[in-house]
Amino acid sequence: MTTDCFATSSRLYSLLLGAALACLAPAAEGLYINEIFYDPTASSGGVEERDEYIELRGEPNAPLDNHYLIFIENENNLENEGFAGTIENIFDMNGMTLGSNGFLVYRGAGQAGANDPSRYSVHPDATDLINTGTGAGYGSGDTSTIGASDLEDDGVTENGGFTAMIVHNVSGSAPELGFDLDVGNDGLDLPTGQEGWEILDAIGVYEARETLYGRTYAKVNYGVENVGDRIFFEGGIRTVDPGLEPDAVYYGVGYEIEHIARWGNSTGQTDDDWHIFNTTSNPGTGALSPSQLPDGAPIDWRMSRPDPHATSDGDPNTPPTQNGTIESTKPVPYGIRMTDNIGAPNYITGDYNGDGYVNAADFTVWRDALGETATEFAHHPADGNHDFVVDMDDYDLWVANFGSPGVSAPAPAVGISTPEPGSALLAVIGLAIGVVSRRSRD
Repeated sequence: MTTDCFATSSRLYSLLLGAALACLAPAAEGLYINEIFYDPTASSGGVEERDEYIELRGEPNAPLDNHYLIFIENENNLENEGFAGTIENIFDMNGMTLGSNGFLVYRGAGQAGANDPSRYSVHPDATDLINTGTGAGYGSGDTSTIGASDLEDDGVTENGGFTAMIVHNVSGSAPELGFDLDVGNDGLDLPTGQEGWEILDAIGVYEARETLYGRTYAKVNYGVENVGDRIFFEGGIRTVDPGLEPDAVYYGVGYEIEHIARWGNSTGQTDDDWHIFNTTSNPGTGALSPSQLPDGAPIDWRMSRPDPHATSDGDPNTPPTQNGTIESTKPVPYGIRMTDNIGAPNYITGDYNGDGYVNAADFTVWRDALGETATEFAHHPADGNHDFVVDMDDYDLWVANFGSPGVSAPAPAVGISTPEPGSALLAVIGLAIGVVSRRSRD
């Protein structure tokens, strides 16, 4: 088995040494938008007020006074009379702290009067904020117990496009609903949003055709169409040309967006740092039906692909058929679960121990599980290609993604320093050398 797993000792040495130097799972710096699930597909049984959720990530136990998550409208029109730049949702974090694992989760109360709140399981070490007020969803103002408010008073996030932004009010005024950060619909009036603010993280998304006139305010932005596409709209042929901030970038993905996530524990502001995708409960993905799930279980959301979906054979021991097309910006297997790690590091291919990094620790998980199998009821964390067996293909995925999520420039920090290399780093380097030496002698 040693020969099959490792072509040469030098290859193993390079991988383990890389783990020591680049991927020793550093503590996350700053405060980040970790994940947003919004406008869940109604045809899959999704209910906005119940199934939406938001995750933030940062330093464990960090206090969040004077920090706010805001959602900014992106819609404009041909006459430039739209509401781009208007603050539509605010999550006031005063008095809150991140959990002992560095995560905070916002969840909804369900539809008004339905007595059916969010069903997700959340990591026990995360700060889990679920609205128990009288308002639906996250609630709004006095009807929210989690500091949420929105212009429509409906307790959900904007269903179309938006910019989600974390701001630190250092010395200015707190965000206000309806305040226009872009009076001329031509870009932020101030680079920091408002005087006295610091923008810590942001991500922009467009709904279909909003790229014709709309505007977003993040460094990285996504939508359905590609720049330069020609679309028949409002009685004429229009060219896709999304409004962006200076030095910002836009990527067309070719599908409607419902799920925004950082790629593992990424911290940068590039396309590599974000995972933009859709989920579904279509049976072709292998998703378990309500009759197969415990009472009160959440919808079994899976990685989606464009229609047509695979045909289910009804056997939970058979993995879904992969055809190479998915509604995702990352190489993620069709049918894998995407909402079973809430309040913990996001999915990243090759991360078999679930810590948000692809490094030497994941090899150990794969090695110890080699030959084990899985079913739709119990996915295996080391089954990277979702074929229900842990084998050499999963090892190859680990190798291909080793070092992810990379070392792209981090987003602005919230006064958190990075620890200097110390005994832990030296120990891992020594382990790498020792393992290679033993295998060479063998």
